[in-house]
Amino acid sequence: MKVKTKIVLTGNEWETRVAIIEDDRLVEFYIERAESQALVGRIYKGRVENVVKGLRGAFVNIGLRKNGFLPLVEIPEFDELDDEEGSKNGAKPEPRTITLRESEEILVQVVKDAFAEKGARLTSFVSIPGRNLVYFPNAQRVGISRRISERRDRNRLREAARRFKSPHAGLILRTAAAEATNEDLAAEFRALEATWDEVRRKAEAARSPSLLYEEPQIGVKLVRELLGPNVEKMIVDSEDRYREILDYMGRIAPHLKRKVELYNGEVPLLEQTGVEAELERVFQKRIWLKSGGFITIDQTEAMVAIDVNTGRSAKEEDPERLILSTNLEAAAEIARQIRLRDLAGLLVLDFIDMEDPKNTEKVIAELKLQLSNDRAKADYSKMSRFGLLEMTRERTRPGMMYSMQETCPTCKGSGRVRSRAEIAMKIERAIVSKLSKLRGRKLRIVAAPALTDFLTTDWYDRLSEFAKRYELAIDVKIDYQLQPTDFKLLTEAL
Repeated sequence: MKVKTKIVLTGNEWETRVAIIEDDRLVEFYIERAESQALVGRIYKGRVENVVKGLRGAFVNIGLRKNGFLPLVEIPEFDELDDEEGSKNGAKPEPRTITLRESEEILVQVVKDAFAEKGARLTSFVSIPGRNLVYFPNAQRVGISRRISERRDRNRLREAARRFKSPHAGLILRTAAAEATNEDLAAEFRALEATWDEVRRKAEAARSPSLLYEEPQIGVKLVRELLGPNVEKMIVDSEDRYREILDYMGRIAPHLKRKVELYNGEVPLLEQTGVEAELERVFQKRIWLKSGGFITIDQTEAMVAIDVNTGRSAKEEDPERLILSTNLEAAAEIARQIRLRDLAGLLVLDFIDMEDPKNTEKVIAELKLQLSNDRAKADYSKMSRFGLLEMTRERTRPGMMYSMQETCPTCKGSGRVRSRAEIAMKIERAIVSKLSKLRGRKLRIVAAPALTDFLTTDWYDRLSEFAKRYELAIDVKIDYQLQPTDFKLLTEAL
């Protein structure tokens, strides 16, 4: 699906923020902080700590707080592409099984960042990405992106690759390669091969665990991945980042330098482009649709549940047409939220039930169409008999909920806290348990503002009766530093 794309980058010495805007709507957002840079793409010389046959994998020490996990059975990235070379009758090659011993040294690359309590996901299929090519030092095959659909382009690229490719190396021709000349492709291949030679020399001299290669900062990386014919412009407010990006573009795609602009306005760039306002709404649980319907998103470690409701939508008199229009609008918004929040893993979508199976197919087709520009791989099930659509989406980094939010210290991530009445009864039980020590003393209940207000209004009569029954002098005081469900009991002599 062709869209008009704009890239907005704002940066300083502490962090870089990048927004991807398609057809004037924010669809992706990235943050890279100096103290927590992404690991994906890094190549390490690691040491096998232990091999766990039950998990079919090995834990590899790469010098981080948690060991990375390396599957013992790996499928090369070529299998995600059309089969162009090196297989018979179009059949995919067999997955490679790795045999490892504890304390063995191995070259690995990070394919997924550490997430929650899990360490980074690793692969031994090491690769060096460029704008037009991905270089594989330990493969011989050639793969071509499925997004290059013209047969003439595919034939040209395949023949060019066979001429300049080294016999011992493999490569993937990326979507951008269709716009590149054969000479540009050959030059990029030589540059990537030189980068690999440097990595190999470092590996021979280094002790494990050691970092051998890392990806460029996020601005350059996204320029490499995204800047192309569909991108109208890239706006940058940091002169250092601007010069860095221009230098990179001058080496790999000089004709695209004109699309990069330096912003010098007084209003902050993300505010000027409307991104800041959109970010304020991105964490809302309920997202309203223009028709009056809404979707809700509940994210847990196990899965993401998305529910669609008609809400106030009532434009159509025919219920089936109303439900179909709401579901189609919801499918487009769900696709945007999936990319924007970087929702990954298992997603369960509960669209409004429809009687006509053809309408269900239209909704699923709309969802897939809206996700066609998503760079993360996704897989879909058929609609279940319970009216649920299951899909999985590749996770390469923690989503926005984890990078921009932290666990609530009060609810501990549940999203709900104990009611004030329940806390009030807990206070009463705490007083009764210490009654022998409290008689003849003044008791002060110290609580957060909301709980204090509840005790002195809704709970006032009960608290007065409680004090009278146990012959206690009780007063209540606010402490603005306390969490909503916390309290203190203080005593002093009468």
